[in-house]
Amino acid sequence: MKKILFRCDSSFNLGLGHVKRCLVLAKRLKEQNSDIEILFASLALKGNINEEIVSKGYILELLEDSSLEILDKKIKELRVDFLIIDSYSIDEVFEKELKQKNQKLKVLSFDDTFCLHYVDMLLNHGIQAKKSDYKDLVPAFCKVLCGSEYTLLRDEFFMEYQNSIEENSVAILLGGNDVLNLSSKVANALLEINSKYSISIITSSVNPYIEELRQRVDIKLLVDIDNIAEVLSSKEFVIVASGGSLFEVMALKKKFINIEVATNQKEVTNFLEVNLIKTTIKADEFSLEKLRAKIEYIKKSDIYKKIELNFSKDRVAKMILEELV
Repeated sequence: MKKILFRCDSSFNLGLGHVKRCLVLAKRLKEQNSDIEILFASLALKGNINEEIVSKGYILELLEDSSLEILDKKIKELRVDFLIIDSYSIDEVFEKELKQKNQKLKVLSFDDTFCLHYVDMLLNHGIQAKKSDYKDLVPAFCKVLCGSEYTLLRDEFFMEYQNSIEENSVAILLGGNDVLNLSSKVANALLEINSKYSISIITSSVNPYIEELRQRVDIKLLVDIDNIAEVLSSKEFVIVASGGSLFEVMALKKKFINIEVATNQKEVTNFLEVNLIKTTIKADEFSLEKLRAKIEYIKKSDIYKKIELNFSKDRVAKMILEELV
């Protein structure tokens, strides 16, 4: 039985996105080949969602630290055939040494910051990414998977919803942990703009501000829900972070305002600007006036006429399994 090991972490500081998208990919791989064994290797960082990995039925190997030695030992101990890395702490030097120590090991790395890598496959699942971006960043033998056809979306975002749009309804989707506590700030601004807004904040139980949010009576708080797409489908517009959640919102073709909450989202927001999609607000520049202006903008604009999206459910998994021979 072939073994695939995911190396990814989650925490208050790192966010939940790395683990979340790895879980989507793990599911797609099992759908394509039920005979492969999938494992995860993660640190037990504060604010992690490691329990979610276990709840999905995968074996979780807790690592003592993020060193090359520990990961190399685990790969050999488990007899891993394919390693999938989703970690900013692992660089080209780390990858090259790991491959030298494990000659038969195939390695894929996620990348969304356009860094050097030494791997067999590279995946940038952002809608903004192009293969040519990696011309001088990966070795000649590396297969580069880029753009919307490789974007990892959960099943619910490939479904069609017939929900009618609720008047003055807004969803706020700023990450499972929202360490900047922007959800409350955005909700306050929305209600000042229009007191009739019905606001739903979607987040997770590891959000450090969850109790503060629970005290609010002027919003609807949705925690750890498994029908996000259905909820979003009925909203007039969505305010979303400029990462993986934004791609999900775009798959539903919803009107949105995206907030750049982390430096690794800059490439996505640059892509939107280049395509004359003026929906971005930077977190450190957020204001009532900017939000009001963006709401007026999205009311009048159809951004989906400006870009071509080619989302595919299983393309990434099939490409990986072709390498796993």
